[in-house]
Amino acid sequence: MKILVAWNTGRETFLTQENIDLLNRLGEVVWYDGDERRLDPERLRDALEGVDILVTGWGCCQLNEYVLEKADKLKFVAYTAGSVAAIVSDAMYAKGIRISSGNEGFARVVAEGTVAQMMYVLRLFAESDMRVCHWKTNLGNYYNESLWEQRVGIVGYGAISRNLINMLKVFDAKIKLYSRHMTDEQAAELGVQKASLEEIFSTCRVISLNTAKSPENHHLVNDELLSLMEQDAVLVNTARGDLIDEEALAKHLHSGHIRAALDVYCKEPPVDESPLWTVPASRLHMMPHMAGPTIDQRPACARLVLEDALRFQNGEPLKYEITASRSQTMTK
Repeated sequence: MKILVAWNTGRETFLTQENIDLLNRLGEVVWYDGDERRLDPERLRDALEGVDILVTGWGCCQLNEYVLEKADKLKFVAYTAGSVAAIVSDAMYAKGIRISSGNEGFARVVAEGTVAQMMYVLRLFAESDMRVCHWKTNLGNYYNESLWEQRVGIVGYGAISRNLINMLKVFDAKIKLYSRHMTDEQAAELGVQKASLEEIFSTCRVISLNTAKSPENHHLVNDELLSLMEQDAVLVNTARGDLIDEEALAKHLHSGHIRAALDVYCKEPPVDESPLWTVPASRLHMMPHMAGPTIDQRPACARLVLEDALRFQNGEPLKYEITASRSQTMTK
């Protein structure tokens, strides 16, 4: 088999020597010649001729009809990143090309990052850091909180939410979940309570956004929902910035009504004029879209899809395949 490795953005952090050895077990490995951040469709189109397996990741262009025109033997794509929505196409699936992604590996690390964000705000880590600097003169009064038996609301259900639920159960958290596609029975099997958005925002102390970006989810969290949150409740967003009306969020943060931890924004980085920049650190914790995967976990994410490539080669069932229908629910 001929395997083309075609991606440049962060490749060295995914492909350790162990993973390169795994690649070599697949057959003849050809490395894409180029250093552009996003793959050029014209060059990739030519490079795919005679290739059986494509290994790629961040920066891959869409595998549309034009790009696949010369892909006479391609049958499997090992995509080391998470969501495949930006690279798959109807033409790809129509040609019978299958794809596996590192989404499961990404999800567990993002879920861990979400828990860390929750604890950072609840435990008043930002304020505690400042107190240490002024320990002798200004300890002040404070009220910090724990995740133990906390009322947590999760918006959206997918791989990240599934991992997050399992992690929160360690803390005996009381979890409510909003999902358009889940039944009460399915929620009960997960050990959570299905709830409306209004119920989650009005009753949960901590709310985590873990749903995909889509037209119907644009500004899903608006001023009306934010107004329902109790005093000093915490909103965490490790999904996509467009889920929140940032102007409305900034208003509630500046007023001292709620707190938030954000890893994603409508524009990344936020524009200089964004009101988020002037929110006090005690109200807002900002991260630069790095909830996951952490650098040390990137090889593990790559290993998932490379092992699926071996399964594909051996005619075995795939563990991390993304079907056409599932790709439509992922963030593009």
